[in-house]
Amino acid sequence: MHIYISLFLLTALTVTNARAQQRDTLKKDSASRQLKEVVITGTRTLKSLQQVPIPITRITSEEIKKRGLVRLNEVLSEQTGMTILDDPHGQGIQIQGFDPAYTLILIDGLPLIGRSTGILELSRITTNNIDRIEIVKGPTSSLYGSEAMAGVVNIITNEPVKGFTGGLAGRYGTNKTADLSVNSAYKTDKFYISGFVNRYSSGGYTLQPSSGVPTVSPFEGYTFNGKTAYKFDDNTSLRLSVRYYTNNQDSRFLVDDNRYAAGKGTEKDFNIAPVLTHRFSKKDVSVLQLYRSTYKTNSDIRYEDNGSVYDQTYFNQTFNRGEIQNDYALTGNLKLTAGAGGQYETVEATRYTKQQSFTSGYGYFQADWLPVKKLDIIAGGRYDAHSVYKSQFSPKLAASYALSSKLTILGSAGKGYKAPDFRQLYLNFTNAEVGYSVFGYEEAAAGIQRLQQEGQIETVLIDPSTLKRLNAESSTSFNFGYRYKPTDKLYWTTNVFRNNIDNLIETAAIAIKTNGQSVFSYFNLNKVFTQGIETDLSYQLFKPLQVAAGFQYLEAYDQDVLDQIKAGEVFTKDPETNLTKVIKRSDYGGLLGRSKYTWNVRVNYLDEKTGINVSVRAIYRGRYGYKDSDGNGIVNRDDEYTKGYVLVNASLSKMFMKDAIRVQLTAQNLLNYKDSLVILNLPGRLIYAGLAYNFSK
Repeated sequence: MHIYISLFLLTALTVTNARAQQRDTLKKDSASRQLKEVVITGTRTLKSLQQVPIPITRITSEEIKKRGLVRLNEVLSEQTGMTILDDPHGQGIQIQGFDPAYTLILIDGLPLIGRSTGILELSRITTNNIDRIEIVKGPTSSLYGSEAMAGVVNIITNEPVKGFTGGLAGRYGTNKTADLSVNSAYKTDKFYISGFVNRYSSGGYTLQPSSGVPTVSPFEGYTFNGKTAYKFDDNTSLRLSVRYYTNNQDSRFLVDDNRYAAGKGTEKDFNIAPVLTHRFSKKDVSVLQLYRSTYKTNSDIRYEDNGSVYDQTYFNQTFNRGEIQNDYALTGNLKLTAGAGGQYETVEATRYTKQQSFTSGYGYFQADWLPVKKLDIIAGGRYDAHSVYKSQFSPKLAASYALSSKLTILGSAGKGYKAPDFRQLYLNFTNAEVGYSVFGYEEAAAGIQRLQQEGQIETVLIDPSTLKRLNAESSTSFNFGYRYKPTDKLYWTTNVFRNNIDNLIETAAIAIKTNGQSVFSYFNLNKVFTQGIETDLSYQLFKPLQVAAGFQYLEAYDQDVLDQIKAGEVFTKDPETNLTKVIKRSDYGGLLGRSKYTWNVRVNYLDEKTGINVSVRAIYRGRYGYKDSDGNGIVNRDDEYTKGYVLVNASLSKMFMKDAIRVQLTAQNLLNYKDSLVILNLPGRLIYAGLAYNFSK
């Protein structure tokens, strides 16, 4: 830690003579970019936030810094209508009632891979090198294809300004958690190069100290980002971005009452993307992009008493894509966007019999039309052809209308889809401890045949040869709302949504083994729907003080269960009288992990004269179902819910040297709320101290 502090102080002393005028210019350039309030994720083209006709949220780097947040999960957990979910494989985000597997995570428009179980660990992404985060809610498969059924989170990294710039940032606190970053960039009229390094580590924590086993094990991770670009002339430029992430974690498990297993796990993620942009005319621009991403994990866990193997696993995934997009302004009020591409993906893992691969091609089209100044209509669609599942067409229609310069209404309808993943198609896994087996759709027939030959099958419930081809899950979604900005002080947004999901992929037993355990496979079974309303309001009470609040009401139900309840076919036992009774619609709590009510309140005080900023946020998550106590397959009893809870986060910071240095104290979960049995991502109260320095020459 001392070497980082020394490096920080040395760099600060060597650059404090940078001219104040240049710092002011940099601040003005940044402020100018903020005032434009443009977004790109919802339409793949730059567009005014107030005008874009779909639900979208824009979070600037300055907002994030004021709150003292440095990891993506910390930022998203404070957004209206977004809930962090966790499982043993990481923390994901829930949007409009969809599980994390249905939200696409992008960095500079490029997808992150590594969803070995559907969850993409958000805490592995730092926010110290970003310009903004854009969140699109609702299906965006018409532009991005699979995994964008619930929405898209796009992390847009910083673009350097002219000259030499750089900075250092550090945060240290509870659980020996350290987050350290270094960045620098150099830019001329034709060329720039930038680099960023982040180290993120923790001593881990345990929610049950008596067990002697950590809830989260100690880890140490590094992120390296590099970007460079060259402008050949006024019309042609080439950009290259590289990102590398590695993480090492020490794990320890209690296998039985007196026996422990321990070992190391590694995680590596590498991405590279060259992009060529050419402007044929002021109206016609093409972008050619190549992208390769690799994700690897490896774990070696052994018994502590004799060193024998307890568990050895690996997971290797690759993603390759080539894409070309063309934007053409047909007239002053009609802009056309079209693109086409191809993808090749592979996965090789312990639980797969061999390396598996997907090949797919796609094309998309979008028309952005302003028939009159106040009306913006966007229509488009995307066609995906895949080597394994049926081809998909995802259309979308959206419109916004400015009733006045202060009020814009917007509505959209579209289809989204999520392709079956490698796990659902090719998994071949038997739990050695418990004895159950799980086969993907493509492995089910061969897996059952093998177990029969080994004498392990007692009863076949479903003949694997009769299984229907696994199809992509799909949704039809509707969003309607408004953006209201009567003055610079007040901004109010509301969105009403409804998502109808078909072909939901679920697991079900297809055979019973001689040991009494089941053999599972995957099916397109249920129909579910989510619906609700979310609203967010911010108001500048007076110059230093801003207050804001957000609220979401959510319903998420399985339509098949509702039909069974209506027919009087679902029962429960009263835990006190042990009498059986019929379930009523009002008893049904909906899908697991969904809170009906969530809200947040935010207060920010900024004294520009002294450079002091105070930020306080309260986030409420209502109770949600997490288990089935009475064995009827649904949530319907009070003991099947968690309690609702409030998290209070706060930060206090002060700027020095004309905003070049920020000193900050940050607190998360000030009320020290814990639920050691269910909510594993809340270790209690977290206190951090941070220091950041930025310079320009």
